[in-house]
Amino acid sequence: MATITRLRPKRQDILLEGLQLALDFGDEWGLRQETKDDLAHAIGQMAPAEKWGFVMLNPDQQRVVMKAIKDGPLPLQTLMVWNACISFIAYDRDGEIAAKQAQIAEAADVTATNTSTALSRLVEIGVLIRTGRGRYKVNSHVAWSGPLHKRELAAKEHQPLPGPLLVVMEGGKP
Repeated sequence: MATITRLRPKRQDILLEGLQLALDFGDEWGLRQETKDDLAHAIGQMAPAEKWGFVMLNPDQQRVVMKAIKDGPLPLQTLMVWNACISFIAYDRDGEIAAKQAQIAEAADVTATNTSTALSRLVEIGVLIRTGRGRYKVNSHVAWSGPLHKRELAAKEHQPLPGPLLVVMEGGKP
């Protein structure tokens, strides 16, 4: 297997590592949420333009999410907000949605009021977990961005979304 190496100044890598370290220890150091948001934004600005994020989605859980969204209020707007949330899942930060509500609304092209309603619906469904005022993380059974062993640890904190019941059939009869 080939290894792809991105060439850029070593100082930039060192600076990015320092910013990431500050972000990782932000809670322990008592950094305000605004400061952590600014650090995350700075990291995003310094990342190479060709960088692609990688989000894992559980297909069975996604089908449950889609059905729950379809059966609730504002289905199109809620689906748009959910997709915007997926695009903001921070890598290796416990499923954190690294965006403010206004950023999610802009990315989804949904009004602030409908974004708020959609986020509340996503919390009600169980796909998002509210971690603070205007702060969310994704249910690790539904989506994840980061190492799998950390997803498995995070999954112990949440329940999978209830899916369709399977009925055991014997000889083709229920």
